[in-house]
Amino acid sequence: MARRIHRGIEVFGKAKKLFQDREGGIHQDASSLPVDGFPRYDLESGRAETPKQDQLREGLEIAWQVLQAEQVLPLADLAHRIVEELMVNPNYTYRELLAALKGDPRFSVTGGQLVSLSTVEDPADLFFRRIARMKK
Repeated sequence: MARRIHRGIEVFGKAKKLFQDREGGIHQDASSLPVDGFPRYDLESGRAETPKQDQLREGLEIAWQVLQAEQVLPLADLAHRIVEELMVNPNYTYRELLAALKGDPRFSVTGGQLVSLSTVEDPADLFFRRIARMKK
Protein backbone atom coordinates (compact mmCIF):
# COMPACT_ATOMS: atom_id res chain seq x y z
CA MET A 1 0.00 0.00 0.00
CA ALA A 2 1.44 3.34 -1.04
CA ARG A 3 1.73 6.09 1.52
CA ARG A 4 0.97 9.67 0.55
CA ILE A 5 4.01 11.82 1.19
CA HIS A 6 3.33 15.33 2.43
CA ARG A 7 6.07 17.43 0.87
CA GLY A 8 4.80 20.87 1.91
CA ILE A 9 4.09 23.81 -0.39
CA GLU A 10 4.47 23.22 -4.11
CA VAL A 11 5.36 25.88 -6.66
CA PHE A 12 4.63 24.99 -10.28
CA GLY A 13 4.20 21.36 -9.25
CA LYS A 14 7.62 21.21 -7.59
CA ALA A 15 7.98 20.90 -3.82
CA LYS A 16 9.91 23.72 -2.15
CA LYS A 17 12.99 22.73 -0.14
CA LEU A 18 12.39 21.56 3.41
CA PHE A 19 14.84 21.66 6.29
CA GLN A 20 14.70 20.94 10.00
CA ASP A 21 16.51 23.06 12.56
CA ARG A 22 18.31 21.69 15.64
CA GLU A 23 15.25 22.35 17.81
CA GLY A 24 13.09 20.15 15.56
CA GLY A 25 11.17 22.92 13.78
CA ILE A 26 10.53 22.24 10.10
CA HIS A 27 10.84 25.15 7.68
CA GLN A 28 10.43 25.65 3.97
CA ASP A 29 12.56 27.85 1.70
CA ALA A 30 13.99 30.31 4.20
CA SER A 31 16.13 33.14 2.83
CA SER A 32 19.19 31.34 4.18
CA LEU A 33 19.61 27.80 5.42
CA PRO A 34 21.13 27.20 8.85
CA VAL A 35 24.33 25.19 8.48
CA ASP A 36 23.33 23.12 11.50
CA GLY A 37 19.92 22.33 9.98
CA PHE A 38 19.01 19.01 8.39
CA PRO A 39 17.77 18.62 4.79
CA ARG A 40 14.30 17.01 4.73
CA TYR A 41 12.59 14.75 2.19
CA ASP A 42 9.09 14.88 3.68
CA LEU A 43 7.18 16.23 6.64
CA GLU A 44 5.98 13.02 8.31
CA SER A 45 9.04 10.81 8.57
CA GLY A 46 11.70 11.06 11.21
CA ARG A 47 15.39 11.00 10.40
CA ALA A 48 16.74 7.83 8.81
CA GLU A 49 18.19 5.09 11.01
CA THR A 50 21.10 4.43 8.63
CA PRO A 51 24.50 5.38 10.13
CA LYS A 52 25.48 8.96 9.28
CA GLN A 53 28.77 7.97 7.60
CA ASP A 54 26.94 5.52 5.31
CA GLN A 55 24.44 8.20 4.33
CA LEU A 56 27.21 10.73 3.69
CA ARG A 57 29.11 8.21 1.57
CA GLU A 58 25.99 7.47 -0.49
CA GLY A 59 25.23 11.20 -0.68
CA LEU A 60 28.70 11.92 -2.11
CA GLU A 61 28.13 9.31 -4.83
CA ILE A 62 24.82 10.94 -5.72
CA ALA A 63 26.46 14.40 -5.66
CA TRP A 64 29.11 13.17 -8.09
CA GLN A 65 26.41 11.87 -10.46
CA VAL A 66 24.37 15.08 -10.23
CA LEU A 67 27.41 17.29 -10.85
CA GLN A 68 28.38 15.24 -13.90
CA ALA A 69 25.34 16.82 -15.57
CA GLU A 70 24.97 20.13 -13.70
CA GLN A 71 28.68 20.97 -13.28
CA VAL A 72 28.04 23.47 -10.45
CA LEU A 73 25.27 23.93 -7.85
CA PRO A 74 24.81 25.84 -4.60
CA LEU A 75 25.15 23.62 -1.53
CA ALA A 76 21.42 23.87 -0.67
CA ASP A 77 20.34 22.80 -4.15
CA LEU A 78 22.82 19.94 -4.24
CA ALA A 79 21.78 18.78 -0.75
CA HIS A 80 18.16 18.65 -1.80
CA ARG A 81 18.92 16.84 -5.06
CA ILE A 82 20.69 14.23 -2.90
CA VAL A 83 17.69 14.01 -0.56
CA GLU A 84 15.33 13.59 -3.53
CA GLU A 85 17.42 10.67 -4.75
CA LEU A 86 17.80 9.07 -1.29
CA MET A 87 14.06 9.51 -0.57
CA VAL A 88 14.74 9.72 3.19
CA ASN A 89 15.27 12.45 5.77
CA PRO A 90 19.03 12.24 6.26
CA ASN A 91 20.58 12.40 9.72
CA TYR A 92 23.46 14.69 8.70
CA THR A 93 23.48 18.49 8.70
CA TYR A 94 24.37 20.86 5.88
CA ARG A 95 27.65 21.55 7.73
CA GLU A 96 28.51 17.83 7.82
CA LEU A 97 27.67 17.43 4.12
CA LEU A 98 29.81 20.48 3.32
CA ALA A 99 32.75 19.04 5.31
CA ALA A 100 32.39 15.71 3.49
CA LEU A 101 32.35 17.47 0.10
CA LYS A 102 35.43 19.52 1.02
CA GLY A 103 37.22 16.37 2.18
CA ASP A 104 36.57 14.48 -1.07
CA PRO A 105 39.12 15.27 -3.81
CA ARG A 106 36.45 14.82 -6.52
CA PHE A 107 34.73 18.05 -5.43
CA SER A 108 35.59 21.72 -5.17
CA VAL A 109 33.71 24.08 -2.83
CA THR A 110 34.00 27.86 -3.19
CA GLY A 111 33.75 30.28 -0.29
CA GLY A 112 30.22 31.10 -1.45
CA GLN A 113 29.28 27.43 -1.04
CA LEU A 114 29.12 26.64 -4.73
CA VAL A 115 29.94 22.97 -5.23
CA SER A 116 31.44 21.63 -8.44
CA LEU A 117 33.59 18.79 -9.63
CA SER A 118 37.27 19.56 -9.08
CA THR A 119 37.81 19.48 -12.87
CA VAL A 120 35.49 22.47 -13.46
CA GLU A 121 37.41 25.69 -14.03
CA ASP A 122 35.97 28.87 -12.48
CA PRO A 123 32.73 27.41 -11.07
CA ALA A 124 31.47 30.82 -9.89
CA ASP A 125 31.67 32.25 -13.41
CA LEU A 126 29.94 29.18 -14.83
CA PHE A 127 27.17 29.44 -12.22
CA PHE A 128 26.53 33.15 -12.81
CA ARG A 129 26.52 32.70 -16.60
CA ARG A 130 23.89 29.97 -16.16
CA ILE A 131 21.78 32.28 -13.95
CA ALA A 132 22.06 35.07 -16.54
CA ARG A 133 20.86 32.68 -19.29
CA MET A 134 17.88 31.66 -17.16
CA LYS A 135 16.84 35.30 -16.68
CA LYS A 136 16.73 35.98 -20.44
